Amino acid sequence: MIHIDLKIKIAVLIAIFITLQSCRKTTPTTSHPNSSLNEAGKEVYTEALTIAVDTSVTSFENLTVLDATYKKGIQSETHSYYTENGGKTRWLFEDIPSRIFSQYIEALKCIEEDGLNPETYRRSALKKVVDSAYKYKLPNDYKAYLDKQITASFLLFAKHLTSGRFSKRAYGKHTWIKPKYKYRNIDMLLHLGDNDDLEAKLASLYPKGEQYRRMKYKYIQLKNQPLDTIRVIKFSDPKNFVYGYTDPEVESLRNVLAKKGFGSVPKIDPQEVDSTLIWALKRFQRSNGLTPDGSLGIQTLNRLNMNKARQRDLLRLNMERMRVFNNDLGDDYIIVNIPDYRLFLYHKDSLIYQTKVVVGRAQSSTPIFTDSIRSIEFRPTWSVPQSIIRKEMIPQMLLQEDPERYKNRGYTMYENGKVIDPLEVDWTNFLVHKRAFYFVEAPSERNSLGLVKFLLNNNMSIYLHDTPSKYLFEREQRALSHGCVRVQNPSQLAYHLLKNEGDGKSWTEEKVKDFMNNNKRNQYRVKLNTKYMINILYYTISVDKKGEATIKNDIYDLDNEQLKDIKRFES
Repeated sequence: MIHIDLKIKIAVLIAIFITLQSCRKTTPTTSHPNSSLNEAGKEVYTEALTIAVDTSVTSFENLTVLDATYKKGIQSETHSYYTENGGKTRWLFEDIPSRIFSQYIEALKCIEEDGLNPETYRRSALKKVVDSAYKYKLPNDYKAYLDKQITASFLLFAKHLTSGRFSKRAYGKHTWIKPKYKYRNIDMLLHLGDNDDLEAKLASLYPKGEQYRRMKYKYIQLKNQPLDTIRVIKFSDPKNFVYGYTDPEVESLRNVLAKKGFGSVPKIDPQEVDSTLIWALKRFQRSNGLTPDGSLGIQTLNRLNMNKARQRDLLRLNMERMRVFNNDLGDDYIIVNIPDYRLFLYHKDSLIYQTKVVVGRAQSSTPIFTDSIRSIEFRPTWSVPQSIIRKEMIPQMLLQEDPERYKNRGYTMYENGKVIDPLEVDWTNFLVHKRAFYFVEAPSERNSLGLVKFLLNNNMSIYLHDTPSKYLFEREQRALSHGCVRVQNPSQLAYHLLKNEGDGKSWTEEKVKDFMNNNKRNQYRVKLNTKYMINILYYTISVDKKGEATIKNDIYDLDNEQLKDIKRFES
């Protein structure tokens, strides 16, 4: 008979094994390689193994991976790791856990600061079962099995750090194309020594850059603070916010400003906009680095509505987005942040140049992806996409009853490779939609692409370009294109990209403008020798040097859907 306390311990250990293997019954192992195992330990081992353990070398497909998106890949990587290291354990020695295992468990303890859940990687279960394995002197074949479970946990954690946790490539019509991670995470394990600093190795997997560190610090700060009770302010039309305007939301605005330290005493009606409220709003705007104009623009409303719970969620979500695009961009790179409507050019992580941009509308959104700029084309033509021809241009010709509408605007029309006269086509015939027409706009100052475009390496026909519609950059909301990115000051961007080119020419901003305005330079293309990577991203919150967070406009309505996606790891 086994002592009753030992039976309880056996039951606890069995429960742990069940947790690790989700109650999958297998054939027990009857041999005990560790000859020093006492009789009670053998009984624990045999009973637990009967319920939960499969020690066969080919059982990698049964390893526990708590992410269905990556499960098969992680199981395959784990198999590759043990194949390449000759089947040796990495985390567990015969008598004690390795120092590396202790470091890993300790590292997982801290990842809540990055908005991650340690139990996604089974921190508690692994620590408990490893402690029990040594306490009850379980044999080496079981430790080898546990070692594989730890490796699968580690590889999933590394995958989440380098590729993120999103389960989809698209959310609605909005495409997210993850960059391919260049390195194998198993290589880190293969080259990891028993006395190496695992924490430093893991630190190298986190996103680089000051913005991630600022977000993390702000997240930790807010995580330790009680939630506030700021009510979200919603005006049906913020343009109505002028002197004398009356609305119940006006009183809500007063209350929110007062809670943030910018109180105002109403002259008559608290629900009416008066000079005291405008003055309080201007002080709030000035304090938050906004234009103190007393109007309720998007940035002002976003800053007013930023309660702590929303800030925490957005910081966690945008740190996740940074992990998705956790790729090495090299020395020279461009960041376009869609919700910010801005482009940033960097050299060795130092900001060289920035400018406003126009991005895709919600129904024709700009994809979120990584690419590179391969060349610059001066005075380009524009080959109109079929979707625009069918959905916009032909309907406009019919509506205006003007078949020559686009011919008179500098477009040449083709069918089957031949130029056609638009007057010879019956555009009202319902069979027109089955014919493939091609519209090409000639180079000019009025060309839809402007006077210069920056060619990328994708197959989605997405690129950066100039525009003749300069007035659009004065708008606060600039989600107005068919998907490409329009640049406010393309001559300056072209100059910064070309000035260091080693082609024997001296590129000045004046020379760039000359190429743009000289009709002898039509479709003149310059191939870049320097590789400029470009990340077109979607960050809806940023943190400045003072630690102040600014919420951006979620123009594609992705925040709530993606928050829901990553919250599946909290249950």
